[in-house]
Amino acid sequence: MVIARIVEPTSSLDLGRVLTDLGRSPASEKTIRRTLQHCNGGGWREKIAQVCFAHAQRAGDVSLCLYDVTTLYFEAEKKNDLRKVGFSKERRVDPQIVVGLLVDRNAFPMEIGFSEGLTAETTTILDAIHQPRTQALSG
Repeated sequence: MVIARIVEPTSSLDLGRVLTDLGRSPASEKTIRRTLQHCNGGGWREKIAQVCFAHAQRAGDVSLCLYDVTTLYFEAEKKNDLRKVGFSKERRVDPQIVVGLLVDRNAFPMEIGFSEGLTAETTTILDAIHQPRTQALSG
């Protein structure tokens, strides 16, 4: 799934087509959804962020970190707890989420996070900085 998403970012419904184009046999849509739910519930995101931060500490220098943030909008009329209409640089009125990426000086990713669409981009940096460090110290 990861390689297919890198090759062509698409929906889980269209994932099978991409894998077939790559010469791989795709799993069923039901299996894909069940696997995604398992990954989401197992704390894998936090574990991966912790390992990435520990690697960046060992392999390089985390005294300089770079942070980039953007918004992703959804062409849907309905909002939910995460997708909300917020400040849009493109003046859109579609529901959106805020996504941030923290990297070390060598552009190695240490943390990726997301917030609800109403969140000001400038307020997301503190969570991005504290999250991997806290996880590394507690793990």
